[in-house]
Amino acid sequence: MLFRDIIGQEDIKNHMQKALREGKISHAYIINGEKESGKMMLAKTFSQALFCENGGDEPCGECPSCKKVAHDSHPDLIYVTHSKPNIISVKEIREQVVGDMMIKPYTASRKIYIVEDAQLMNESAQNAILKSLEEPPEYVTVILLTDNASSLLQTIRSRCILLNIQPVIKEREKIKQELMRTYEMPEYEAEDILNFAQGNVGKAYSLASSESFRDVMEDMLNLTSQVSRFRQIEVEKKAESLKTAGKNGEIDLKEYLDLLVLWYRDVLLYKATANLDYIYFKDHIREIRKQAQRGSFKNINSVLTKIDTSRSQIRANVDVELVFTLLMQVMKEI
Repeated sequence: MLFRDIIGQEDIKNHMQKALREGKISHAYIINGEKESGKMMLAKTFSQALFCENGGDEPCGECPSCKKVAHDSHPDLIYVTHSKPNIISVKEIREQVVGDMMIKPYTASRKIYIVEDAQLMNESAQNAILKSLEEPPEYVTVILLTDNASSLLQTIRSRCILLNIQPVIKEREKIKQELMRTYEMPEYEAEDILNFAQGNVGKAYSLASSESFRDVMEDMLNLTSQVSRFRQIEVEKKAESLKTAGKNGEIDLKEYLDLLVLWYRDVLLYKATANLDYIYFKDHIREIRKQAQRGSFKNINSVLTKIDTSRSQIRANVDVELVFTLLMQVMKEI
């Protein structure tokens, strides 16, 4: 992957390429952006350029070092791993970063450490890596990838160059055409995916290749149009089915809630402006108009607030069936 092949993120690419041209490489970077936004792609391309045997501000992609990075086999590029899904422990940081830093590079003039999901480092792990960032060997570069830079210690942030991923808006038409060509999908489906991805290119491609996303979308649209007619027993059955589907991996419940936010945002926006320009679900404008006319501003905002609460409850492992039962009862009020 060349920098010029990465869609968007011009500020980050320019920063990295300028550093490569001038030979002013920082000992530590934070690349901050939501999941699937291209953080790893940028880190890997930057690493490839740093190791490239031909120099310059683009990796050649052909030299042995570039090929090793492409195949994740370069001995001086270390990806920090963790055994538990929701935490990076101090032991893992000490073994894979702090202790390893004292060993000089094997084949290159530099060692690069990439810590994915750096926000999962507990406080002890952050303090351990902080000591390495304070006085790192001159041949070391650490790249922290995170979706929440504010969760990192201020002392860590102050010792790193912070690069924030931005939504890709200007290249929307280009991305849409790529999705339609690559995945042989109709234009309306590519539009839906782009609307949901909200400028996250990686997420758009991930959704386009997902077999379940269209099913999740249709289920959500059916729910929003029918929930007002549900009796309590139907609410409970639907909540149970969503719990089962989420448990079996048939539905991504976070994705489901994100789609609900977009739907009720459209309802609220149409109620406030009657303007179609910024409506995501234009193909469903009749239902949006109907709900906007029925619901008060207070009720629509209550649904959006309840969805946000539902997200927090699911993260806190509150019973999914109960979460969706309570959410649907609020949705019924519109």
